[in-house]
Amino acid sequence: MAIDQETAYALSARRGREGRKADSVCFWRERRFDDLECLKARFFRHAYAPHVHDTFAIGVILEGAEAFRYRGVRHVAPAGSLVAVNPDELHDGAPAEDGFAYRMLYPSVALVQAIADELDDRPAGFPAFREAIIDDPDVAARLGAAHALMEAHLQKGSPKLAVDEAFTAALSLMVRRHSVNEPRSRRLGREAGPIRRARGAIDDLYMQDLTLDELAGVAGLSRYHFLRAFRREGGVTPHAYLTSRRIAAAKGFLAGDAPLSEVALACGFYDQSHFSRAFKGCTGVTPGQYRRGVRAA
Repeated sequence: MAIDQETAYALSARRGREGRKADSVCFWRERRFDDLECLKARFFRHAYAPHVHDTFAIGVILEGAEAFRYRGVRHVAPAGSLVAVNPDELHDGAPAEDGFAYRMLYPSVALVQAIADELDDRPAGFPAFREAIIDDPDVAARLGAAHALMEAHLQKGSPKLAVDEAFTAALSLMVRRHSVNEPRSRRLGREAGPIRRARGAIDDLYMQDLTLDELAGVAGLSRYHFLRAFRREGGVTPHAYLTSRRIAAAKGFLAGDAPLSEVALACGFYDQSHFSRAFKGCTGVTPGQYRRGVRAA
């Protein structure tokens, strides 16, 4: 008897749990949707370091449960639920108990904003998601199916129109039902002058081994005042922001052919091992897996 993809994935995972409980990931990018990054993963051991995205992070929990801290609160997302993290918001992630499987999408701000702007039945403005965990089986099923179609297209070449329709309809429904207008939700870029100057220095000098004294000096504040102000106004620590800036730069390099060791040094990491740990801690995949996903696209 034939079984669907999700059932096959669950059965494979159960067999894995009976053995070594190995983590598994599949990453790719959808260029047609503003370079949308997609991840299908099962994690038994992997834990994300605290990090931020300049995109949204939307996931469908397929099995198990994921635990994560977001906006100062620990959440546990069970199977069947949706996870929604707004851009520039510090968060982490790890198995709540005996592992979890999920499908993740990382749509750009421009993509989600364009969808929100075309919906007549929601207020204008930045479409932030109200809740970190959303119980909406309809949207979860639609997003999971769209993600599976994307994966099938990657592997077998399923029709582009079917993929486009499924994803656009699913994301539109999620934005309509669960987003609100929060013009102040994106704190990065709205800081007062001193913190904005320091963030600009990080943007320009991310490849250097910056110190707290140097950044506080750019801001014209004491070390302690600067550290508190940066976290308060930007929502992240200076180190977390620096790491996210380096990871973003590395993604650009990984689209090319430079050796991973050269990418590591160009982005300010001590060596390739340091680079790999930091990259996986923020993205869930190694630099090599990310590069293969980009090339597959």
